[in-house]
Amino acid sequence: MTDKTTNLLALILAIVTAASIEYCSCFTPPRNSVPPSVRIRTPLFASTEEDVQGEGRLVEFTSGSGAHKQVTLGAIIGKEGKKNLKILTSSGRTSSVPPRSIKHLVPNGRVSRQSQSTSIESQVGQIAQHESAAAAALEEDSAAGGQSVAEVWEMLLDDNDDNNEPSTIDLTTLSELLLGDATSISCYATRAVLTEGVESFCFKEITKGGKLWDDNAGPMYEPRQADVVETLRSRAKVQAQEVAKWEELKQRINDVVSSESREFDIEQETEEIQAALRSLTRLACLANLPEEATREEKGTGNDAEAAESAKLFLHNIGHRATPEVARKLLISLRILGWHKHSNLDLIRLNVRTGFDQDLEDAATDIASNPPPDLDEHSRLDLTHLPAFAIDDASTKEIDDALSVEILPAMDGVTEGPIHSRQRIWIHIADPSRYIELGSPLDQEAKRRASSIYLPTETIPMFPMSLAAGPLSLLPGEVSCALSVGIMLDETGGIDTATPPIITPSLVNTARLTYDQVDLLLDPFCMVDNGIDSGICDSISDDIENMETAVENLRQLQYASEQRLRWRMDGGSLESIGPYELPDMMVKARPSPDAIDGWEVSVVAKKVHAANRIVTEFMLAANEAMAMYGDTQGVPMPFRCQEMDDVSQDDIEATPEGPCRSWLAIQSTFRSEIVSNPLPHAGLGVDMCTCRRHRQFVVMPTLPCTIR
Repeated sequence: MTDKTTNLLALILAIVTAASIEYCSCFTPPRNSVPPSVRIRTPLFASTEEDVQGEGRLVEFTSGSGAHKQVTLGAIIGKEGKKNLKILTSSGRTSSVPPRSIKHLVPNGRVSRQSQSTSIESQVGQIAQHESAAAAALEEDSAAGGQSVAEVWEMLLDDNDDNNEPSTIDLTTLSELLLGDATSISCYATRAVLTEGVESFCFKEITKGGKLWDDNAGPMYEPRQADVVETLRSRAKVQAQEVAKWEELKQRINDVVSSESREFDIEQETEEIQAALRSLTRLACLANLPEEATREEKGTGNDAEAAESAKLFLHNIGHRATPEVARKLLISLRILGWHKHSNLDLIRLNVRTGFDQDLEDAATDIASNPPPDLDEHSRLDLTHLPAFAIDDASTKEIDDALSVEILPAMDGVTEGPIHSRQRIWIHIADPSRYIELGSPLDQEAKRRASSIYLPTETIPMFPMSLAAGPLSLLPGEVSCALSVGIMLDETGGIDTATPPIITPSLVNTARLTYDQVDLLLDPFCMVDNGIDSGICDSISDDIENMETAVENLRQLQYASEQRLRWRMDGGSLESIGPYELPDMMVKARPSPDAIDGWEVSVVAKKVHAANRIVTEFMLAANEAMAMYGDTQGVPMPFRCQEMDDVSQDDIEATPEGPCRSWLAIQSTFRSEIVSNPLPHAGLGVDMCTCRRHRQFVVMPTLPCTIR
C-alpha cells in the first residue's frame, strides 16, 4: 500500500470516528441518516429559484443545443428581465440565462461583488482561476492515469461491501480526499476530474428530479460497482482508440492540405476510411445549390445515406459538415478526380463520364470485327445520292445527313410543282447494325439515354471508338443508316398520299459545316465569285460535283422554308415569335496561360439557312417515324407538349424580336414522353417521336419491324 493510500485511509478513519462520537452523543437518528459533520450524508437541495439567484454565486450553465451544446462556468451578477439571470464568464462577456439552464452550483463558490474596489476584471480573474485549476487538475490526472480517483473509489467500494449497502459521498469530501482542501477552486477542479478525467466512470453523480444540490457541500456521488466500472473502462479504451485513429487521420489530412504538391494516398487507408472519403462526393456535389434544392437532392436511399456518412466523417475530423466544406476538402486532398472545376451537376446526377474497360474492349472488337449485318439484303443503296452531313466543325459523332432525290417523270409528264417529284431523304446513323439488343453496350447506351454536350467535353452514349467510327456516317465511306424518305405537299406538310419510306440503307456522305453551307447558299457570294472562283476550295473534297451540291442545298433550303411556314400555320412557337434567338456557343478548354487555367469563348451565332435546314428535316424525320409507328402499331415513345393560348393583343403589345420569342416560350408547358401519339403544340405538329430516345428505342425497333 502506498503512502498516499495510507494517508487517505487515515483521513477517512478520522472522519468516520468523529462522526461516530457525534452520533453517539445525540438522540437516536432515523434509519440511514448520518450527522452533518460527516460529508457522507443525505443530500440537501437548493429549494427555490431564489437560492440560485444569489449575486456573485459561481454556477455552470448550458447553452446551445445538439452538437453545439456546451457547459460554461460563470458568476451571477444580476437579473436580466423578469426571470433570466445575467451571468459573467471568463471571456468578460455576459449571457442572459434562464434558471432552468443552471446545472451546477460550485460549493462555496462566490466572486466578490462589484464595488468601487472590485471591478469586472477582478471577477473575470476569479472565474478564470477556477477554470485554470480545473485544467491543471485534468492534466495531472491524465499524467497519473487517474490513480487517485481509482484509489478513493476502491476504498469506498470496500466500505460498501462492509456495510452491505451503497454509501454516498459529497463533492467537498471528495475534494478533501483528492486535492487536500474543499475550497471552491478545489471543488470545481475535483468535479472536472470526476466528470472528465481518466477514471470518470468510477463515480456516479446522483440526480434528484433536476434539482440542484446545496452549494455548501455540492452534489452527491456514489461509487459504481466493479463490474460496471470494468465495462465502462473497456468501452472508454475502445473510444480512446477511436479518437486516436481520427486524430492520426486528421494529422495526415492536414499535412496534405498544407502541402501544395502532395496527394492524399487513399489506397493506404482502411476500407472504412476509403468508404468515408468516397461518401464525401455525395455531399460535395450539393455545393452551391440553394437550400431548398439541397433538401430535394438529398432524397432517400443510398445517396442520402452516403451524404449522412460524409457529415459524420467531417464531424470526426473536426470540420463543419457542409457541402462546400466537403468539396474543398476533396479538392485539397486531390483524390477521386476532384479539382476546382469539377462539374457538380454530373456528379450529382451520377453521370458516368467514362466507360468500363470491358465496354471499351467490346467496342474495339466490334470496330475491328463487325458482326454480320442482319439487314444486308434489305438495305436500300442510296450511295448514288449526294448526302450532306451538316454540323459544327468540332463535331466528332456524325449521326445524320440529308439528300434530295428527283424522281423520274410519270407518264412522260415533266411539268408541275417540284415537290411532286422531289423526295427528301434524312439519313440517321443505324446503331442496330453493330450493337446487339440486350448486349452490355446496348444496356449502357439505354442507361445514358443521350450524348451530353458540354462546353468542356462531349460525353457519348457509346465509346468513341464506335461513336466516332462505325456508328458515324463517315465522309467518303459507305455507311449503314436508317433512311427516312418524305415528300411534301403544296403546304409543306408530309404528303399523306405518298407515305414516308423508312428503310435500312447504305449512304456515302460529304462533310459540311454550317458556315460552309451558308456560304454556298449566299447568292451574292456565288454571283460575285462563281463556282470556279476558288471560294469552294476549303469545302470537302468528298463533293464530286459542286454545282449539283449547290443545287441540292438550294432545294433543301426552299423545302425547309416550306416546312417552317407549315408548322407556323399549325400554331408553333414561331407563329408567335418568328425571330430566332441566337445559338449560343460556349467552349472551354484548359490553358496554362489563361486566367484560372481555362480559356473560355462565348459566341452568339445567328441562325441562318444551314441551321434551319437541319432543324426542319430532323423534325420532319421525327414526325415521319411517329406516323409510321402509329399506322403500323409499332410501340415507341412519343413526345407531346401543350401551350397556353396567346391573344393577338398580347402579341402586338410585345415588341418584335427576342421579347416576342420569349413570350412564345413562356406560353409552353413542360414537354412529356407518352406511349400514344399526341400533338406537340410548340412544334406545331400532330405527333413526333422523341429525339433523345430515338437511338436506343426507335432505331432498334424500326429495323426489326421492317424485317
